[in-house]
Amino acid sequence: MAPSEIFRWILDVQLEWPCPDAIKSGRDAAPRWALEEDTRHALGLLPIKEREKVLQFYHIRDAKLSLGSQLLKHCAITRTCSVPWAGSTISKDQKHKPCYLSPGENGKQMEFNVSHHGSLVALVGCAGGGIQLGVDLVQVDAGKDIPKVRQEGWTSWVDTYASVFSSREVQDMVSWEPSAPLSTDDMLTAKLRHFYAHWCLKEAYVKMTGEALMAPWLQDMEFRNVQVPRAVSELSDSGKDDGWGEICSDVEVWRHGIKVLGVKLELQAFRDGYMVGTAVSSLSASFLPYKILDLPLDVYSVAEAG
Repeated sequence: MAPSEIFRWILDVQLEWPCPDAIKSGRDAAPRWALEEDTRHALGLLPIKEREKVLQFYHIRDAKLSLGSQLLKHCAITRTCSVPWAGSTISKDQKHKPCYLSPGENGKQMEFNVSHHGSLVALVGCAGGGIQLGVDLVQVDAGKDIPKVRQEGWTSWVDTYASVFSSREVQDMVSWEPSAPLSTDDMLTAKLRHFYAHWCLKEAYVKMTGEALMAPWLQDMEFRNVQVPRAVSELSDSGKDDGWGEICSDVEVWRHGIKVLGVKLELQAFRDGYMVGTAVSSLSASFLPYKILDLPLDVYSVAEAG
């Protein structure tokens, strides 16, 4: 795989590492969940410190996402850098972004970034360390957000997040309306998808730079021409059954009123509730299609071979 090819993975952990309903959450939930056969096998593939980190979570759903994230990182390093699973040490660069630093080599041997939301874990990566990557995954939960929007009003709800966006972005989200007439709930759902499209792109970009959402320049950096990718259920090709919806890649990045060049962004819908944003600091980089991983075939097999 050429260094400029960005591979992209999705792992759904919803049905992985099941546990009894009685231990879905609680201070002792994760240690009890760790005794389950499937969980024990997966945890056994991680170094002790990573294992301990997974078992610190109060809710099993969060522990699953953490476990999936760590497994994908090790799998990516093992496959991309041709090292044994036991040698796939996860390091951090100067900005505390995860990467792989090969012993005895100068510089990063691999760049990758991870995000998770709902029941999904996303990882994007590439060989070498010459570019920066960022990914963000969001799940639009209209059933959760709409009651708050009704109570606060749309403008007030958006203003809650004003510290993350420029004034132009806030105005864009407040005033945006879908092109087709919709019922009240469908209208709010569409507006929420537009809001989360902005959020997902900003998170991916910020993660690419190695900064956090508290970066002082957040309100000076804005996205223009933000389009909401249509979910697979909205596409005319009813034969699609892989869950992937429309891709939007015409978004522009502006900072201090100047258009930012040299950054490539893509936003894609997945299933009916998710969107995933990818950012890379190179226009020549190519995004490979997202691959939905099968845990035994695509992850465990790599660990067991190494």
